[in-house]
Amino acid sequence: MQGFARGTRVQVCLGESEQEGHTPRYLALLEYLRREGAAGATVTRGIAGFGANSRIKTSTILRLSMDLPVILTWIDAPERVDRLLAGLRARAGSGIITVDEVAIASYGRRQLEQLRFDLLVRDVMRSDVVSVRDDASTRTALELLIGREFRALPVVDAADRLRGILANTDLVERGGLTARLELLAAMPDRERAAVLAALPERRVGEVMHRDPIVLQLDDTLDTATRRMSESRLKRLPVVDVDGRLAGILSRADVLRAVAESFPRSVDQDVPHPGARTAGELMRTDVPVVEVDATLSDIVDAVASTRLNRAVVVDSDQTVQGVISDADVLASVEPAARPGVVGALMRVGRSPGGRGSAASLMHRDAPVVRATASLAEAAQIMTAHRRKILPVVDDDGRLLGCLDRADLLHAASDALVEVARVAAEDDED
Repeated sequence: MQGFARGTRVQVCLGESEQEGHTPRYLALLEYLRREGAAGATVTRGIAGFGANSRIKTSTILRLSMDLPVILTWIDAPERVDRLLAGLRARAGSGIITVDEVAIASYGRRQLEQLRFDLLVRDVMRSDVVSVRDDASTRTALELLIGREFRALPVVDAADRLRGILANTDLVERGGLTARLELLAAMPDRERAAVLAALPERRVGEVMHRDPIVLQLDDTLDTATRRMSESRLKRLPVVDVDGRLAGILSRADVLRAVAESFPRSVDQDVPHPGARTAGELMRTDVPVVEVDATLSDIVDAVASTRLNRAVVVDSDQTVQGVISDADVLASVEPAARPGVVGALMRVGRSPGGRGSAASLMHRDAPVVRATASLAEAAQIMTAHRRKILPVVDDDGRLLGCLDRADLLHAASDALVEVARVAAEDDED
């Protein structure tokens, strides 16, 4: 089978009239696969068939011709099928799902690992984006952001044209906010209301970042990944040809789409620019605390880097969990919170107080071995929705960590090799 790529074929057999809400189920399945970065899928309509009710349906019988059998066929990398199959099964209703291995001889002269970089921004972005008007108050914007997964809002005018971006840092540096959004979300309602009440009266247009870096709907994922990596930004707005806001693309969206496209081979004989494993890419300047660390030590470690997180280890340096700035604030007594907020915002000294790393950490923090491929690291990070990923040796001892920016930069490097190989293929 030399010259063939290993792939997995998934087929879903269902009725044409089956619905998911107001959408035909086969279209809902297609949309799910497209949104999650599948390589491609096709729906075909049968001319006759029968299912569980043993009734034959055929295009020659008028009253049954609107409920003919349809088959969705999806061929993809095995790793991507493993990731998406559970979601497909949950959405398939009464459909029958079959899975079998196939050999892929050709896909437009590209290797299977290269397919995801051929996506367009419109295929990966989130279109249900929350935005704010430029004439709205900063308090209105804050209320839209608190408790959300995202930490920035696109700013639009009355015609929905993009005017800027309002980010966490803008609100702190120019909007008079005294605590980051992560910390606000961890506060009790009364304390959070007091912070909002003290916010200066300003409009979003006065505080936002103007002339933001943007993406177009038809930009390739190659372009988007490079632009996001070079700018070191976590998310970029997407606009249409008239400058109207169409969506937003985040690091997490990109990594979810291209996680399986990182080189899987760690063979030294296979040339690849840059890092190939988690151990080669990881950073070693990791904020670390031991399980019995005091609150003051924990705050110092969490606030020491832009990650706003610390890895918890035992005396053998075995990873036990991860602590975030929000975890710290949510755990302290009310009297200690103002001092903790100041220290976490890097404008005050670490306060004393009770608590230990063992009582604050998330014990279910995923880790990745140093020998794991970048594809595996990206898949773990996206599946668990983590911003940092500790890298460990074979005994679970901490060696370093990865964050989304590290992996996005590696994806940008990988694109250089993908483009080179594609260009060589075109010349042959």
